[in-house]
Amino acid sequence: MKNRRRKHLIDSAVQGALVKRILIQWGLFLAMACMTLPLWRILTGAEPLGPFSVLMARGWVASGPIFVILLAMLPMFVWDTITFSQRFAGPMYRFHKTIQDLNAGGEFRRIQLRKGDFWTQFADDFNTMMERMEERK
Repeated sequence: MKNRRRKHLIDSAVQGALVKRILIQWGLFLAMACMTLPLWRILTGAEPLGPFSVLMARGWVASGPIFVILLAMLPMFVWDTITFSQRFAGPMYRFHKTIQDLNAGGEFRRIQLRKGDFWTQFADDFNTMMERMEERK
């Protein structure tokens, strides 16, 4: 795998925003689960009626394994989001650097994306456009 990325956060603004969103969504899901699962046990008759605080505490204890699993999976969610986002952040970074080099007077070098990256058709179109511009010079 000689073609692996060395950096995990290629575009920290974009990838950081994605991580922030998944953390917020995960937190909202967890909060809703904490409120809903105990109430569900009451509505389905799995838990007899009693003081609300006791009902909620019993519901949380009964749902504990779900919360432990969610907590254990959070790092995987974040890691997968960062890894997946590399497939579009990496190509955009490469386009950005190529345009900066061209603006600084550098020579055009074809953009080659990694297998599995997004924007491959855009890269092909960009390369074709730049080659035609080079021919016109």
